[in-house]
Amino acid sequence: MTRFISYISPTPEEHQMRAWVIERLQQVLEKMKLSNVSPMAKCFGSFETRLYLPTSDIDITVMLYEAGTTRVSSMYTLKESIRRFLYTLAREMKQSGFCTSCEVIANARVPIIKTREMISGIAVDISINADSGMRSAAVQRSFTENVYPTSLRSLVLTIKQFLYQRSMNEVYTGGMGSYAITLLAVSLLQMHPRVRSGGLDVEKNIGVMLIEFFELYGKRFNYDNTCVSVLEKGKYVCKRANGFFSPTQPYLLSIEDPSDPTNDVTKGTYGINRIKQTFAGAYDLLNNAIFAYHQTRKFGKPINDTLQGIAGYSEGSGDAGRKRARGKDGRVDKKAEDSLKFNSDPWAPVSFLSSIVNIDQRIINMRAKLVKTFYDGTMQKVLGTEYQPRLVDSLPPDLRASAGRSGGSNGVATVDSVDALASPAANGKPADFDFARMSAADSKSQQGNKAKAVPSEPIVISDNDEESGDGEDGDDGEDSDGEISDVGIHGHNVDDFYEYDSCDSDSRFYWSGGGEGMDDDLDDYDLPRRHSRRRY
Repeated sequence: MTRFISYISPTPEEHQMRAWVIERLQQVLEKMKLSNVSPMAKCFGSFETRLYLPTSDIDITVMLYEAGTTRVSSMYTLKESIRRFLYTLAREMKQSGFCTSCEVIANARVPIIKTREMISGIAVDISINADSGMRSAAVQRSFTENVYPTSLRSLVLTIKQFLYQRSMNEVYTGGMGSYAITLLAVSLLQMHPRVRSGGLDVEKNIGVMLIEFFELYGKRFNYDNTCVSVLEKGKYVCKRANGFFSPTQPYLLSIEDPSDPTNDVTKGTYGINRIKQTFAGAYDLLNNAIFAYHQTRKFGKPINDTLQGIAGYSEGSGDAGRKRARGKDGRVDKKAEDSLKFNSDPWAPVSFLSSIVNIDQRIINMRAKLVKTFYDGTMQKVLGTEYQPRLVDSLPPDLRASAGRSGGSNGVATVDSVDALASPAANGKPADFDFARMSAADSKSQQGNKAKAVPSEPIVISDNDEESGDGEDGDDGEDSDGEISDVGIHGHNVDDFYEYDSCDSDSRFYWSGGGEGMDDDLDDYDLPRRHSRRRY
């Protein structure tokens, strides 16, 4: 899991490319020359917390301040005026070459523009005067930097990748965003009995906490009656008590926003039943993988045919495999049979995480494109910045250390290194070069290069009426020795787990109990709704 987090975390090049996308949008805003208004592009969500995946979008809010002040202009407080500004901004972005097309979701609860920056290919979600997103980013930073610096980051990135692979990470299509994932992980760490008592070192048991995350929210949690809150060192409250209960949709997950207790972060996650079912499946897959691994170490192979293919044992082994290895004449193909035999050292390290997540080609291609674009200087020329970037001093401490480990001659990365960077290594990760010490000669060699123009396409405007217009990060918005108990926490009774009885004197009120009713309400799940679009 540590290696996966090391790979999936943003590189300095990727982070700077995203910063340049924000800077380019700011240039577009300044060209609009609005009367008595000073527009400012501010980023929130996973960019600020650095909890984004290589394919994640950038959440930006355009703050329209009165000229010379930090007060939001009264001209853009009504929803209708915000919609008109979004249309105007969409035209300006298209005409300036920021993007080739964009979609305006005007009738969402939070109207946004969804587009993709032309040079980098990074997806961008733009809202207007949505300062609540910046407050949620501050909450995430507080937990990831001060409370759970390693474990929380690992849990959030892994779960985000897990949901991304299953297209469940977009809030506006009923998925779960980064903010909600972070709060769920924080709540688990706060409410876990062994963590609360100091009997479990979270930083050394991240894998265990991941399994228990999937167990709790996939099989045990009582979604119908319970609201998650991370305030006051963590608590569970009744959905009816804080007004989050919906008689028509009681199955929805409710998470109290720490920055605004009246806001339900996941009220737009209408696909929670499908997400819950997927979490339960992940728990089963991880448990099966671990069980098969221990069977392999004890007996030389899994004794259960349904577990073959896990822990280094070939999927086609055993009698079923021998049948598949037979040719048309009924004879066993020797080569096919050999390929079905146990083919690895039972004591070799095994990746259990690979049973639920993987690195697909989209991520590899996106990372290669961003590195290539960074070093060929296209974005720098468009922004009018020097090709020799001095970025190390401005990088955060966690990225600064990796900015100068290797490079070309004398530790300097040249433009000739682009092909090597764009071609992923055997493990799919591009080489690590020193981009902070680009030579002046490289800078001169890039002068005169022109960014290739891309034909413009019409703006696509959506008149859908979604519950939420937020994107992925929208603000709506080894010491487990005991058996799995009825509450899903090793070796602990449910009554030891909760202190909050605001809804019922029986602490078991907060649990759905043994995973029963997992399929309840699945028929109520709505598939992501298609946007009605019109050409503009």
